[in-house]
Amino acid sequence: MKRGPAYGAWARTGSLTAVAGLLLVACGAAGGGSARNTVAFIPGYTPGASPGPSTSAMSALSPGIVTVALGETDQSHMYIHLSGVAAPAGKVTFVVTNEGTKTHEFVVLATKTPADSFPIVSFEGEANRIDEDAKGVSNVGETGDMDPGTTTALTIDLASGHYAVVCNLPGHYAMGMHQDFWVA
Repeated sequence: MKRGPAYGAWARTGSLTAVAGLLLVACGAAGGGSARNTVAFIPGYTPGASPGPSTSAMSALSPGIVTVALGETDQSHMYIHLSGVAAPAGKVTFVVTNEGTKTHEFVVLATKTPADSFPIVSFEGEANRIDEDAKGVSNVGETGDMDPGTTTALTIDLASGHYAVVCNLPGHYAMGMHQDFWVA
């Protein structure tokens, strides 16, 4: 079906309205309420599912929005699931949900090192973490600790390049909480 220019403007306006509503819901709890159990409608996103490039409804809505799910599969395996592994350069908003039963964090590191290749050392006086201050690594943004059931939005102005997204709480990186992310 051929669509004219008016359709494109209408579709962009609808997408922006949906995204603005999502961000208001996700960020609204930061203004005095609790983000715990915040519910936001994200088209095509199912908590607990393994989102990937083929199921990325948010990427279709806006290429600068990435949904993130943090959690555990069992006592020795944890995960970070991204709705997409790439975004265009500029402002990228990560809508992060801790769907697990433990506290997690979401850290974005600018680096050429693959996400699964950092040595596990002591960082900030805690063992079993990666060094966010190592040569060739730059922490460009993070959520801080997130309680189970919380959602937060993290917007970062990202330059082209490779990034590693991790949870760097003690032991979490070693249990699988790391993913590669690219900006072009």
